[in-house]
Amino acid sequence: MAKDNIIDRLLDEDDCGNVILYAEDGSEVEMAQIALIAAGGAPYALLAPVELLEKGQTDCLLAFAVREDGVFEVTDDDLLSEIFEEYDRLYGEGR
Repeated sequence: MAKDNIIDRLLDEDDCGNVILYAEDGSEVEMAQIALIAAGGAPYALLAPVELLEKGQTDCLLAFAVREDGVFEVTDDDLLSEIFEEYDRLYGEGR
């Protein structure tokens, strides 16, 4: 059975497929799943816009909080630092 719930897909370690998020204007943005990071005991998904990756842009990672009530972009600088420090610790600094 295919998972349609983005939260389930992001939390599934075996699901590495692209996901669709919606911009504030309602347009669809296809995002590649890069990593799922635990920071402060909570899960965060690192995603990158497929369109930018296809153009060779590799510095386009965005962090999203994965909560029961939705997926929310992380904008707090301290939290972003914590998330990306954990990503670097786990995967190296080659982003």
